Amino acid sequence: MNINPKVSKTDDVSQVLLDVFLEPYKDDCKYLRKAQFKCPELVGESSSDRQGLWLVTGDFSIPESCYIAATGHFNSVEFNICYNQLFYIMVAYLIENNLLEVMRDWDLETYKRRQLSNFLIVKFSSTFRKPINSNHFQGSLSINKYSVRGNLIILKTSCAFYEKNGGWSEGDVTIAVLNSEPQETLDENHQSISA
Repeated sequence: MNINPKVSKTDDVSQVLLDVFLEPYKDDCKYLRKAQFKCPELVGESSSDRQGLWLVTGDFSIPESCYIAATGHFNSVEFNICYNQLFYIMVAYLIENNLLEVMRDWDLETYKRRQLSNFLIVKFSSTFRKPINSNHFQGSLSINKYSVRGNLIILKTSCAFYEKNGGWSEGDVTIAVLNSEPQETLDENHQSISA
């Protein structure tokens, strides 16, 4: 993953988006402190060339593990949590700015309602090259490709986490998004209509 592409646009992600879309996490598990959206320079002209052109970077801190005694380094569980937080924020930014074509009919309210129920990790791989000090490190995530299959939106992503002393880990994650209301909401609506 190239974490330093030529950038045509950089924008700080608002604290409001961070607060709203990290809200499902317990306070001691909110590892993402701030994020920046980056749009690398366009290479081609067609809309399909926009795929893979979104990048979000973030500053993280894990002062204390939420589930295990201190290991002294960033581990696979924390990788997954940090990936999720950076991904959730990236999608919020893309929806707020109407950038992701396959989710143009979503707004932030729709996304908030579907955030936990409709996003599924279908493939996950991670590699750890050199230990990362989890007290302060950075991460980056990009959407490399997206497609639609029936009622599913498939997002192929890659990410990396790193710190100033050379610590490095990276991964590839495929997300399936159910492009409909959560089943629980549908059931509630059905009950209220039939009552």
